[in-house]
Amino acid sequence: MDRRLHRRLAAAFGLWFAALSPAFSGLGAFGAEIGDVQTCVTLKSIDDSRVIDDKTIVLRLISAPQYRRIDLTSECHGLEFAGSFSSATSIGQLCANDIIRVTRDPMGSQCTIDQITVIDEGEAKSLIAARKQ
Repeated sequence: MDRRLHRRLAAAFGLWFAALSPAFSGLGAFGAEIGDVQTCVTLKSIDDSRVIDDKTIVLRLISAPQYRRIDLTSECHGLEFAGSFSSATSIGQLCANDIIRVTRDPMGSQCTIDQITVIDEGEAKSLIAARKQ
């Protein structure tokens, strides 16, 4: 293989790997800016979660940008009352289209994550404050 072809292949592979590796890190190549939608969040990066209502959850992450809003596809009955949820994953990430379960619910309500959006601290605090009222 000539050197030019070898360099082009190496450069193409490097760009491909660089584009994919942030997405697998939990920060996401398309989720680092406020308002961006992410595919997944690494479970180890989650510091705290707050249930806002039956359709919204706010995550506080260990690293910046620090907050994510999880929007569910539909109302998850009992989520707001229970105030907590669980998920089962084999990849160590919470992702769009994953199913969460309401904890402390004898009926075991299940809901699907629609999207995960990067939000700023102001929006996170506003959502949390509205929940407490």
